[in-house]
Amino acid sequence: MALKGITVIAALSLLTLAACASLNEDTCRAGDWEQIGFEDGTRGAGPDQIFRHARACNDYGIAPNKTLWDKGRTEGLKLYCTPRVAYEEGADGDRLRPVCPLEDRTPLLEQNERGLTWYRLGRDIDQAESRISRINSLLHDLAVDDPGRATLTAERLLLRLEISRLRAERLRYRYRS
Repeated sequence: MALKGITVIAALSLLTLAACASLNEDTCRAGDWEQIGFEDGTRGAGPDQIFRHARACNDYGIAPNKTLWDKGRTEGLKLYCTPRVAYEEGADGDRLRPVCPLEDRTPLLEQNERGLTWYRLGRDIDQAESRISRINSLLHDLAVDDPGRATLTAERLLLRLEISRLRAERLRYRYRS
């Protein structure tokens, strides 16, 4: 089960990278609208995504097949609207897109919020570690008998304690299925 989850996540990541570019002429001409819709669905694209495709393909005189695109997107949303993806969106600092069925949203939003908390705590740890690095640079430049060393050393100690607290709290927000 874990390997399957990793495979799905890797596939979603590749699809996300591919989605950054507009549809090119070859994709428009190939016209695999169900597959395009599926890929859009796995990224949590809203129903208005078809209009962006229409604009991109209009340059080549091609119109999307909305029926096939909708069918593919509906299937793709089944991969997007999962607790794991909701959490991972949050862990990347993103809110879950409002495309999932209403009856499924509460557990997905809870997982997304867990992921967002994981993300925020990680960001706070990074900021504290960055401040410690700046303090270490300042301490390096100060004379051994400089009275400012005590203040900086105390601040560094407090930051280290805060990092320990944040790491312990962050463990509570790891993904749980």
